Amino acid sequence: MNADEIVDLVRRRIESRYRRLLFVHEELERLNALAKLEPAARKTDAAGKTPDLSNRSFEDFVFSRINFSIYKKIDTEEFVLLFCEGLCDYEDAFYMKFFSMSRKEVQEIINASYVKAGPVYLCKKSGHLLLSIMRTLHTSLDFAPLLGSDDIAGEDHIKAVAGVLNGLVIRHDDGMETRLFVPQTADLNIQDNALLCGTFHPMGKACTITLIP
Repeated sequence: MNADEIVDLVRRRIESRYRRLLFVHEELERLNALAKLEPAARKTDAAGKTPDLSNRSFEDFVFSRINFSIYKKIDTEEFVLLFCEGLCDYEDAFYMKFFSMSRKEVQEIINASYVKAGPVYLCKKSGHLLLSIMRTLHTSLDFAPLLGSDDIAGEDHIKAVAGVLNGLVIRHDDGMETRLFVPQTADLNIQDNALLCGTFHPMGKACTITLIP
């Protein structure tokens, strides 16, 4: 893989991470707004009393407000970036932990459940397992290293590439920018000995994560 190919790969993987960060931030904002409106939105029951929701967990509230319909029809670019190429955003152990399946098995379920129809992918076979897979892949921020041994052989080569990527700025469609940088020893809240980090700005809020530990 030459330098241009590496930069193109990095740009796409940064884009998929940014879109996930942005989606999570948007979902948190939406759920926060709904939580504030919840008390006023409660309706009385047949007896004219307000239902007791004191035993309702936060997880129940969140699950009841998840918009699973967004996975019925997905833009082709988004589908490929997040749910095809984007499977490489997570390590093999991630798939075993959350689904008790391999990455290949997860990919096969997605492929069997969606069909391309013009500019979109349509879900032709839904179910709890598929929705769990799509939602988890969409919202998990437990990212694998940006580049690994499958992309670049040898730790020294990865270090060299991290140096080349230092200072790279990637501009997203919404106008936000992500800057890659090699952290200094004085940087705070960054994993020790990290080779490369990135500062994202989902919804304009700075968020720095380790990209190559």
